[in-house]
Amino acid sequence: MRARDRSSNRVPFQCRRCGECCHGAGGIYLQPEQVPAAAAELGLAPQEFAARYLLRRGEAWEVVCDGEGRCALLGPRGCRIHRAKPDICRQWPFFPAILRDPGAFAEAKLACPGIDPRASHEEFLHYYRQMQSEESEGK
Repeated sequence: MRARDRSSNRVPFQCRRCGECCHGAGGIYLQPEQVPAAAAELGLAPQEFAARYLLRRGEAWEVVCDGEGRCALLGPRGCRIHRAKPDICRQWPFFPAILRDPGAFAEAKLACPGIDPRASHEEFLHYYRQMQSEESEGK
């Protein structure tokens, strides 16, 4: 995610792998078909991975958090299953509410050091659309 906003030559978002977005209990899910790849990242069988790190929630699996609300899959150098991380983690900070609402974007800037504090909501949207366009073109 390094596309530049051509209007200011600034990168509105570049993940710093700080782990700030890995705090807050609840809401991080893996679908059953995603569990084997996540387990493989840790060299575990899917059943062992699920027993250690997941809670069954209907058809999906919720990633557990420790007593301080930190994701159980967060290690000293970031996400321990980074290549197979949950979809919602992969989506951050391009959540629909943040893309839609300048106020939500302002709050996200306060929480995420990877979002350039000088970036406007308009720049952020332009950057997101540019990334989407590049992805659809296969770049």
